[in-house]
Amino acid sequence: MAQFDIYRNPMPKSSRRAPYLLEVQSNLVDSVTTCVIIPLVLADSFLPVKVLNPTITVLDEPYLLSTAEITSTLRSNLGRPVASAAPFRNDVIAAIDRLLV
Repeated sequence: MAQFDIYRNPMPKSSRRAPYLLEVQSNLVDSVTTCVIIPLVLADSFLPVKVLNPTITVLDEPYLLSTAEITSTLRSNLGRPVASAAPFRNDVIAAIDRLLV
């Protein structure tokens, strides 16, 4: 598991709105059983707020980073990554900064 890996959302209810989860936790904290994630939601789920909700492309489809829904989950819930958001690193970090400042 690596920071900015993208996983399919394993939760049936929430996966309709948020098909993917983005791991944002630093690789320096990989000894714990949980990791910090942010849902990637369908682009038409809500009107995005500048900086807070950047568009992240997953398998050629646009999704919004739902930064305000940041949470943690057990690593064992995630399975294998399907993509990486590493090219969007600056946007993701700026969104987290905006949420906290």
